[in-house]
Amino acid sequence: MKIYLKAITVSLGLVGAISLPAFADSRIESDTHSVKKLSSQQLEQQLNQLQKEVSELQKQLRMPSSSSTHSTKHLKVPHTPSARTAPDNLTSKPFQSIEDFPIDMDVPGKSFVSSGPYIGIPVVYSGSNLIINSPSVNEDVILLGMRKTIHNRLVALGRQEEADHSHILLSGIVEGQGSYQDKGTGGNPSDLDLTSANLDAYVLGPSEWTSALIELGYDNSNGINSGTFNSNSRSQNSRVYVNKAFIVIGNFLRSPFYSSLGQMYVPFGTYATTMITNPMTTTLARTKDRALVLGYAEQAANALYASLFAFRGDSHASATSHINNGGINIGYKFKQDKWGGNIGGGVLANLADSSGMQYTGNSPYFGGFGGANGSGQEKIVHRVPAYDVRGQFSFKDNIDLIGEYITASTAFNPNDMSVNTHGAKPQALHTEAVYTFQNLIHPVSAAVAYDMSKDALAIGLPAKRYSFMVNTSFWRDTLQTVELRHDINYSGNNTSSGSSIPSFNGTGKSDNVITAQFDVYF
Repeated sequence: MKIYLKAITVSLGLVGAISLPAFADSRIESDTHSVKKLSSQQLEQQLNQLQKEVSELQKQLRMPSSSSTHSTKHLKVPHTPSARTAPDNLTSKPFQSIEDFPIDMDVPGKSFVSSGPYIGIPVVYSGSNLIINSPSVNEDVILLGMRKTIHNRLVALGRQEEADHSHILLSGIVEGQGSYQDKGTGGNPSDLDLTSANLDAYVLGPSEWTSALIELGYDNSNGINSGTFNSNSRSQNSRVYVNKAFIVIGNFLRSPFYSSLGQMYVPFGTYATTMITNPMTTTLARTKDRALVLGYAEQAANALYASLFAFRGDSHASATSHINNGGINIGYKFKQDKWGGNIGGGVLANLADSSGMQYTGNSPYFGGFGGANGSGQEKIVHRVPAYDVRGQFSFKDNIDLIGEYITASTAFNPNDMSVNTHGAKPQALHTEAVYTFQNLIHPVSAAVAYDMSKDALAIGLPAKRYSFMVNTSFWRDTLQTVELRHDINYSGNNTSSGSSIPSFNGTGKSDNVITAQFDVYF
């Protein structure tokens, strides 16, 4: 009994010692934890002593040793640019050489939970590095690349990812926003809002070929407008829902081919931006649905990538709804000494299924083909395909140029969406230039953007938009952003409608909006 009590005591001490490196940076910076009071020599002595005692106990209890030590420290690398390591004095050789843990590593399905930077939106490099952005589409490719990075780091640390062990990476965001709008039509609305609160769970394994992502989202809208609750109160709404959930089959260490199945943003367009406000291309064409994706992504600096996808769209031209939408995405990424880029294009079989087409929030006028509370008309006269052309270029790691153009290939039937009495053929363009520099110890990005749209009055887009943004990171895993936006709306001579709902006119006025945003990632 004494031996077992001693084993439990030492095990708890060892777990406490192991947790130090994973959180060493934050403890040192806050000066509120006792770890700062310990010298590296003291830590090494404690870890060595614990290791000796555990090894001795294992001999007495005849416990099997395991050569794989998937501690939180080793898994806290979900995104290479954001990967952080503890100071050298807290990750010394005695800790990394521990081979024996007082747990059974041979239990099939054993899971190890870790946390890391959020996936798929702007995140911050650690220390003096830059601020980056990852679009919400092609997230399965990002996740497979992340898993490849995790594996390579484990190998570098002398560990091996075991086939029968799962790992769960938890990450998320809490985002607050304040805004003031000077509307050309009169009235100056302002707001303070919790605009985002999401939690991601990325499950790696247990097979080296399988992984999955589940993202829980928070709805900050008025329920009566979005159809979620019959209440105008945002705080009464605040529902939590499954935003994305999909399975990924693939292993970039073994093959460039992969497949995904589930609820996700389909790989049509990229919608990359550093702005707070979504590009007009996002509103026009970004599509989330329950889809099947087959893809190919070469693992090299200069490489081709492509994907095919299919799903049952919400809108349909036939009497019944079936698998009637899909498309193709193709591109080429390249990297030279001081510059690189990513160019590509795609086709979507039916633009009416995009999120911006399904719900416009423009009640009592055209609310979208889905509309609020099931008020939309999903049956359309004919489908309208769309084309996407895009390019992203970077120079010397501090200058980025972004451009994307999306257009419908044909006009909608006037009964489905019209502009000035004829069928609308919506288009949108987004261009952006970003410059990143170092301000003392903080990274800073400044960006300007120009957007334009055509035949898109029905879905609530302005004719033109000019934007300016500056962001920084005062604290690690946070982002502070200020955006100034000038919207030029369609003139009063333009009329538009959708789903045979009475038409409305443009305002011919301009709106000015200032928005401040604070993001915390974990």
